[in-house]
Amino acid sequence: MAVSEKKFSEALVSDVYEIMVKRPAVVTGDASIGDVIEGMLNNPVSRKVYVVDGQGALVGMVNTDTVLRLIGYRTGVRELGAMSFMRFLRDMFKEKVSDLTAPTRSVTRDDKLTAALDIMIHDHVNDLPVVDAEGKLIGEMVSLHLFIKGKELFKAVEQEQG
Repeated sequence: MAVSEKKFSEALVSDVYEIMVKRPAVVTGDASIGDVIEGMLNNPVSRKVYVVDGQGALVGMVNTDTVLRLIGYRTGVRELGAMSFMRFLRDMFKEKVSDLTAPTRSVTRDDKLTAALDIMIHDHVNDLPVVDAEGKLIGEMVSLHLFIKGKELFKAVEQEQG
């Protein structure tokens, strides 16, 4: 069954894999924050840089919010209140990617698009790593990819009503 013939609820990640960002920004845990920023600049569609181990297995991610907060502390834009002082102490002296890495959930090519959508909604993320059976990072699904399928979903509803 062609992708365009599938209902959104039946579509798999593999059905849209060809239009996904296949080479997300990737660093290892010993990379510098400058390397993370460079990765973000080289892949502006994504809002993350993925951290992998020496075998390419997904360890976690660093997102733009984390980097912006760190820049804010370093430039004095982010003021120090009672709660933010604790965050300041936690974040100010982070120099390595391993200090900034946060866990992230992922999907495989065999997962349904609805599973990816569920993770994106519940985890409040716009980008989702795609891993193989061994947990190695093989791509990234950006919310724009779901919009493409979602547009087809709404178009079908409009045709039924019209």
